[in-house]
Amino acid sequence: MRKTFIAFLLLVSSSGFAQLGTPWRQEYEKEKNGPHGECRIDWQSVADGLDYRKITCLGDRDDLDVHVVRVDLQRWKLDVASISGGSTAHRVASDRDAAFVINANFFDHHLAPLGALVRSGDQLQRPQKTSWQSIFLIDGDGNARIIDPSGWPQYGDDAWMAVQAGPRLVTAGHTNRVHQSYTAKRAGVCIAKSGDLLFFATARKFDMYEIARIARRGEEDGGLECRDAMLFDGGHSTQIYLEGDTKRVQVTGDQVPAFIYATAR
Repeated sequence: MRKTFIAFLLLVSSSGFAQLGTPWRQEYEKEKNGPHGECRIDWQSVADGLDYRKITCLGDRDDLDVHVVRVDLQRWKLDVASISGGSTAHRVASDRDAAFVINANFFDHHLAPLGALVRSGDQLQRPQKTSWQSIFLIDGDGNARIIDPSGWPQYGDDAWMAVQAGPRLVTAGHTNRVHQSYTAKRAGVCIAKSGDLLFFATARKFDMYEIARIARRGEEDGGLECRDAMLFDGGHSTQIYLEGDTKRVQVTGDQVPAFIYATAR
């Protein structure tokens, strides 16, 4: 009786694994082209030195809804807008004749930005000392960096512009440990392995694991292939505005007090 029962269990287990085999194999094949299937890599020039890509993949999700903007710092100057009482990306673009705008810092209930803030080389606010936030800056030589607040003494005095938010998603090509957290719209910045400077914003909601994986993965896998990446304020704050010769892209959000914007050199 005992031998018969064991044989029955083995039969049921074998049958179950056989049924699971095909879907698992399909999932493996899809994973080889990224978690969302085969993804298109189509960059569109919006203006000289300003390019746009919308990540779209063939798979269970037809549209990841990730907007990516590539900025050539040889042709475009980045700076910070700090606005008492808050504003929107569209309004900042109009007021400063900017082709691209994205939200930046966290802020308090008075709409005052929190953390490091440097505008046109003028330090408006010093960094907050935290273990999980990061600072994005452009130095006096036009180099883009993502640093921990502890690195401010080394780089802060030479910053042309800087904003602080977080968390950091990728460091030196490796995904950081992040809490899964809630799903929300996300905005952030990526210094790609190629050296390209990329900004991104999502129209739909992602948890931290998802957005970190997108930041690290290669372009052909539906990712950004970042060497370093961090998030700006997300949720209802997430917003971008992009307008050029051939395209206009907008992700709308609530009024916030701090933005990064790009103007032609």
